[in-house]
Amino acid sequence: MKQLTIFLLTLLIVATAQAQNNYAEAIQQGDAALRRGQYKTAINKYFAAEAFDPSKKAVVQGKVNVAFDKIEALRMEADKAKRQAEDALAQVKEEQAKTRAALAKANKLVDAFYFYADRFALAFDKFQKFYFIDKNGDPVTKLGRWDKTEQFDWNGFAKVKLRNEEYLLDTFGYVCPVSYAVEDLKPNIFALDLSEKDLPQIPEEIFHHSQLTILLLQWNSFLQLPEQIGELKNLAYLDFHSNQLTNLPQQIGELKNLTHLDLSSNQLANLPERFGELKNLTYLNLFENDLTSLPEQISELKKLAYLNLGANHLIDLPQQVSAWRDLTYLDLRSNKLTSLSKEIGDLKNLNYLDLSENQLTGLSEQIAELKNLKRLDLTNNPIPPQEQEKIKNLLPNCDIAF
Repeated sequence: MKQLTIFLLTLLIVATAQAQNNYAEAIQQGDAALRRGQYKTAINKYFAAEAFDPSKKAVVQGKVNVAFDKIEALRMEADKAKRQAEDALAQVKEEQAKTRAALAKANKLVDAFYFYADRFALAFDKFQKFYFIDKNGDPVTKLGRWDKTEQFDWNGFAKVKLRNEEYLLDTFGYVCPVSYAVEDLKPNIFALDLSEKDLPQIPEEIFHHSQLTILLLQWNSFLQLPEQIGELKNLAYLDFHSNQLTNLPQQIGELKNLTHLDLSSNQLANLPERFGELKNLTYLNLFENDLTSLPEQISELKKLAYLNLGANHLIDLPQQVSAWRDLTYLDLRSNKLTSLSKEIGDLKNLNYLDLSENQLTGLSEQIAELKNLKRLDLTNNPIPPQEQEKIKNLLPNCDIAF
């Protein structure tokens, strides 16, 4: 009996030490987020710390109060702008109409959180509902009203809650029931977010839920994507960035409904032949991998609008790039390109092209065919002055950086 008591006490001491370590780590992460001005993240980390060590509730509350004080300071700045607008209205009659408009806008923005992608900000109404407003301070009705919500993240999703049900909301107003744990998956749940779980492998239970349309697996430690991925035939959105993938199974070609695929920050050296079967892809991010070439089948992705191939080891692009007629964004920075094929001129809808940090000494005259190009980045390429002038003349209406 004495030995059992000692064993249980030892387990208790170990568990307490682990909880204290988790508490300290969460507090440090919260403090770092606070210094960066990421108040929402800081508050979330502080609450996580309290969960690890409830006895530190008073300390955590103090830190949460500091974060809210920072938010309050931002609101006070907005109030100050409002008062300045009121003073201007009284002093300058000829600017009356303009000032009134600025005052009305300031009133709408006083209770707003920061803007996402310069488009939407969070606001809170007198009925204690969260909603989104545009830059004029007007409600964006398609994005709804919620009991609880976070701002849109870099993925373009906001975590929202209504009557104790959780959803992912996209910027178009599409709402999808979401789970944040595999064990909570049900037939009526269509989104699963397992990001930042530090998982070594994908839970096999996921592949029994073919109803999933959104799967977020970023920031884990996955070494491979199982062949069973092909069973999730309803997937439209798959985020796998910041893992440790070295290859993809051919079965990825089964995801015929996929429109958004993020495989950035992995270790992919090649793409499978069946990759070209993802014919509905409009967004493909392969940034920061180990690709030295692209399979010819990639030309089958004719609906692509966004393609990021930056930070790989590409020495050229296949002639089949001419198939990407809908492409508007193309990132090829930090590769080993020495030239671009003349087929680049077929990308008539391209408005952003990043070729920085390559080995280009010039561009073919077909670049002049890109009439819709608004931004071209050629920084950190050995392009001589005479070639720079030639490129400027070929693209007179484009913002070019050398």
